[in-house]
Amino acid sequence: QENIAAPCTVLDFPTREAFARELTAHHYDIVGVSSIIVNVGKAREMCRMIRQLSPHSTIVVGGHVAAIPGIEHILDADQIVKGDGIEWMRRYLGEDPAAPIRHPALSSGFDLRVMGVRIPDSVDTSATIIASVGCPMGCNFCTTSAFFGGKGKIVNLYSTGEELFQLMEEAEASRKVKSFFIMDENFLLQRKRALDLLARMKAAGKSWSFHIFSSANAIQKYSYEELVELGISSIWLGLESARSGYAKLEGADTLQLTRELREHGIVLLGSTILGLEHHTPENIGEEIERAVAHQTDLHQFMLYTPVPGTPLYQEM
Repeated sequence: QENIAAPCTVLDFPTREAFARELTAHHYDIVGVSSIIVNVGKAREMCRMIRQLSPHSTIVVGGHVAAIPGIEHILDADQIVKGDGIEWMRRYLGEDPAAPIRHPALSSGFDLRVMGVRIPDSVDTSATIIASVGCPMGCNFCTTSAFFGGKGKIVNLYSTGEELFQLMEEAEASRKVKSFFIMDENFLLQRKRALDLLARMKAAGKSWSFHIFSSANAIQKYSYEELVELGISSIWLGLESARSGYAKLEGADTLQLTRELREHGIVLLGSTILGLEHHTPENIGEEIERAVAHQTDLHQFMLYTPVPGTPLYQEM
């Protein structure tokens, strides 16, 4: 509703019954279904229910599920949206696709539980800022990069530090926060935007903290003084071995980098993919030991998976 002039409602439904009640209680010209790939079965069932209970409605399906080859034959939708849904929907409704985007107020999480124990929402004091989508690094396994244009492409929702500063200042006032989760696949890659944001923070005397995603080669564009002044509190960091050949690791000694980041008080969430082309039963143990040697605060291991829509999927 923040982004389009036409009356619009965005809802989540915990049960089929709740979804059915909504469809029958209101007259919707358009019903949009957003889904990730693993939930394609749920999206298909929702489309079936819309056809049955609201046959006059146009069905629009978007999200990463749209990357599945032949998705139009898997579920019954009138429109499949691939890539930036804001621009697509504005064009579809006859509105200006380049109009400024009004960012909604978003929390970084809700209904958090640890070993089954409910954690009060007030404990999570971060607001989410969606700065960009996609990543120009174009790693062959990356769904978000592929979905928003692939290698060399990125969709900036907010391209300047001034725009981001205004968003954060609004969130600070409305949500009483000083911490932000930056939803951007590689936030530090756009150095000018980041340093412009830092300049505005200094001028306004703001002391904020940021939780970000970044590649090793992007981090190296900054001094540690700049990272600390910018308020980088935690970084999600891809830590495949140098033998993987990914551009995001180019020229980086990741063992030294992670040690120095920790020494400057930055929390690290490491991520390492197993099953890459160069992995063998003989060297996989060494690869895992090297990943663990980074001594990140948290470390996730994932499998090299050809997800639909990615270059790896096309190759496989």
